[in-house]
Amino acid sequence: MSKRFYKSLGKKEAWPNLTGIRASSLTYGDVLLVPQTNTFLKSRESANLTTQFGPYKLRVPIIAAPMDTIVGEKMIRALAELGAIGTLPRNKNFAENVSQCKKFTEEGVPCVYAIGLKNALQDAQTLKKNGAKIVLLDVAHGGMKQMIGAVTAIKKSVKNMWVIAGNIATYEQALWYKKNGVDIARVGVGPGGLCSTRLVAGSGFPQLSAVFETTTTKIPVIADGGIRHPGDAAKALAAGASIIMIGSLFAGCDETPGKIVNGKKRVRGQASESYMRDNHVAPGEYRAAEGIETYVPTKGPVQNVINQIAGGIRSAMSYAGASSLQEFSKKALFTLVSSSAADESRPHIRQ
Repeated sequence: MSKRFYKSLGKKEAWPNLTGIRASSLTYGDVLLVPQTNTFLKSRESANLTTQFGPYKLRVPIIAAPMDTIVGEKMIRALAELGAIGTLPRNKNFAENVSQCKKFTEEGVPCVYAIGLKNALQDAQTLKKNGAKIVLLDVAHGGMKQMIGAVTAIKKSVKNMWVIAGNIATYEQALWYKKNGVDIARVGVGPGGLCSTRLVAGSGFPQLSAVFETTTTKIPVIADGGIRHPGDAAKALAAGASIIMIGSLFAGCDETPGKIVNGKKRVRGQASESYMRDNHVAPGEYRAAEGIETYVPTKGPVQNVINQIAGGIRSAMSYAGASSLQEFSKKALFTLVSSSAADESRPHIRQ
């Protein structure tokens, strides 16, 4: 991956050695992808989005976040049919997830299974016995020492099990993961649409810079959070991410769990007060909620959202003259934008 930035008059510079700006300060809204010169792509249909994600070959580089108001059986099946993949959220009744794992395995439905640190090895072993190929150690702060202990135990005792760990955001953390056998790093601290970690804890890291930092180590990266538009997904992949994780953009889709109330569906962060109480973790003196709950309008089948994101990525690849995601990350050229330029990027016709 090149991580190149355009300056002016054909001159370029490489991240992190950028002129006049901190390399660790970038979000998706701070950059644009520069249209390339002398490109050739037969058609946007020839832009291949296929990616190898752990044991699975996906047609689109999209994974659904392990959120209980986003992902359930219906969503996982729909994503599999569309060439993406879902993550079954952690469940206070682990036996239900095991039963679901067995069913998916028997029917050939690809799925990632989220587990916690408390019983990580035992849960991974049980899921493996029922056909799971990949687990996600789902922790808000992936930099804890216990994380590597869990990863090491699983890799040592559970044969051929892929392990995703996170969330992390920095170069040092990614090196630590790579050194200790993590297969895929989940990257993003605080950028989620339903996350309030940066406001509550004052902790986080600008998401595009987090992707730049972690992918520099060459560990496969899931870019988790901050994806508001298809163009953001394209920027994450151009920055070197292997796949993007979608949560709030799927909110309101037909396949999400929950009932429709007055044309809207509930969505909440996994660190919201509502989720915490439902899972017997009461906010208090030692634990604050770091997510929100809200209701969003229904938006039809998830296929519509997948198509929008995939179409945006293909368009970005066509501007770069890239026929594959690997070529895209090599050819991509970024440019920094001012707040006025960011405003110019939005539709602005007066009505």
